[in-house]
This record gives sequence, C-alpha cells and structure tokens, in this order.
Amino acid sequence: MLDFQQKRKISKIAYSRVTLVILLVLILVMIRSTWIVYQKKRTSEEMKNISEQNVEVLRSRNDELKALINRLETQPGIEEEIRLKFNVVKGEENMVVVVEDERGVVGTTSPEVSFWQKIKTYFSR
Repeated sequence: MLDFQQKRKISKIAYSRVTLVILLVLILVMIRSTWIVYQKKRTSEEMKNISEQNVEVLRSRNDELKALINRLETQPGIEEEIRLKFNVVKGEENMVVVVEDERGVVGTTSPEVSFWQKIKTYFSR
C-alpha cells in the first residue's frame, strides 16, 4: 500500500501544471539554442564555400603568374614582352606604322537626286 501511495504522490507532482510549465519552458529554451546553433552552422558553411571559391581563384591566378614568370625567364619571352610594351624593333628589322585616315571617305560624285526632288526644285525656281 505504501508503494501505491508513493507512486500516486510522484505521479501527482509529475503531472502538476507547475511541473509541465517548467518542462515546456526548458524545451523552448533548448529549441531556441538548437536553432541558433543551426543558423551559425549554415552561415559558416556559406562562408566556407565562399572561401573555397576564393582559394580556387587564387590558385588559378598563381598558375597564370607562374606561367608568365616561366615565359619571362626565356630570351624570346623577354623580347616579346619588350616589343609589346615599348614598340621597338631590332637593328636589322624595319617597322611599318599604319595610320588610318581620320577624315571620312571623300566622294567625287554628287548625291543622287530623286524624281520628287527634281520636280520640287523645278517649281521652286
């Protein structure tokens, strides 16, 4: 009989409104904390992805720069770069500079006059 009364007392305390409210508050606090951690995880994953993209861009840029350095370590590569930047030639070479005419094409023919323009000029005299 004593066990039955103790179980009833424990059951009464466990199912009381105060206990249920305390448990509900604890659950809400845990859910909120879990949500905050989840949001931080998502943010950190996004930042990780952005960082990985930046690393790939930097690696490709590093490869380009290494290729450029390797090209500039050779004599033809140095000559090519000098020719591109300073517009120079070797002693035995000749340079031709082509300059486009800034003026428009000047034609010697007069513009063609339409039939109605001829009639108009005939009557306007």
